[in-house]
Amino acid sequence: MIRQEFNVRSYWKVVVFYSIDYHFFNSINRELVEAGFSGEPLAEMWYTMIEGDGKAVTCSDLQKHLSYILFKPHESWLDYLNSLVHEAEHVKEAMLEAYDVENKGEPPAYTIGYLVMRMWKGFRKLWK
Repeated sequence: MIRQEFNVRSYWKVVVFYSIDYHFFNSINRELVEAGFSGEPLAEMWYTMIEGDGKAVTCSDLQKHLSYILFKPHESWLDYLNSLVHEAEHVKEAMLEAYDVENKGEPPAYTIGYLVMRMWKGFRKLWK
């Protein structure tokens, strides 16, 4: 498992866990609870990762300007890249909603590009 943490300037904090398995769920769950996630969002996240067919999941707190992304192991780097862009989109959507920014034009395009670029740096460590 690889844990990555980065800030989108002073606007948003993103924490990403790549290639997690069941051995890490308790420690990740503890971190999520300490960050303030609870109830239905946390339950849905774990259902997706444990019971569901999901390969990745994102949970964001709009008030805290914080997102957590969890990735299960994937079959290929292309499959992982697809999930990486997909989950970055969820973070971008949360950021835009929190700051009441319309999802069109240059700011959202630069935001998704920045998120994917930063996440790519963590992801690359899996495929060396």
